[in-house]
Amino acid sequence: MINFLGIGAQKCGTSLLYEQLKEVEEIYLSKTKELHFFDKHENYVKGLPWYLSFFRDAKPDQLKGEITPAYLYFQEVPCRIRQSFQEKSNGLKFIVILRNPIDRAYSHYWMEYKRNNESLKFEYAIIKELIYKKKHLQHHVLSYLDRGFYSEQILHWFKFFKRVQFKFIIFEEFITKQNRILNEIFEFLGIDKKYTFINKLVFKNHYSPMDKKLRKFLQEIYAEEINALENLLNINLDIWRK
Repeated sequence: MINFLGIGAQKCGTSLLYEQLKEVEEIYLSKTKELHFFDKHENYVKGLPWYLSFFRDAKPDQLKGEITPAYLYFQEVPCRIRQSFQEKSNGLKFIVILRNPIDRAYSHYWMEYKRNNESLKFEYAIIKELIYKKKHLQHHVLSYLDRGFYSEQILHWFKFFKRVQFKFIIFEEFITKQNRILNEIFEFLGIDKKYTFINKLVFKNHYSPMDKKLRKFLQEIYAEEINALENLLNINLDIWRK
């Protein structure tokens, strides 16, 4: 049995979270950051023993966890977790980092572009995504905009797990206040010890700024979503409106 999962969102600082948590003696993280067990069918069919084998080196008193940021987005994941661990899943904790959906989408695009999974300009890539969405549900690559509609994804998870099982973190706060946020995570996980962290930078991306008119257009697209997320999580997201 594992104790916690970092479930997303993609391009929202989960690599930074992994790098900081793996230094903590009370925590055992899988050596591979993203196991993709619950979201990829080819891994899921290998069975729970295959998944749990990644944690066999953990000490008895360590909290076991893994971080796969795709989990938040794909609809089958919470159901698979519930089916895999059954009643024990009521004790699981979920860590969710959320980023301004416009910045998340742009970072996602450049990641896929550098991987040669995308060749179109950003503005054409999101048009292609919108056309794809008319016929299909979800896609690992063509989901630049869709992954940023967090509230619907979170509500889907709430169908399977209680609100108290989740710790929500805002990316823009996390990167500048890592010590405070990480100690909040430890409290959430039930770790009494306090640590002192310095701000780390895992990735420094180098790509051209987004076109201002396109950014304004995307702000209009996400305006209602940001309002809905504020109400759902009872938080202030004015930082995303700047």
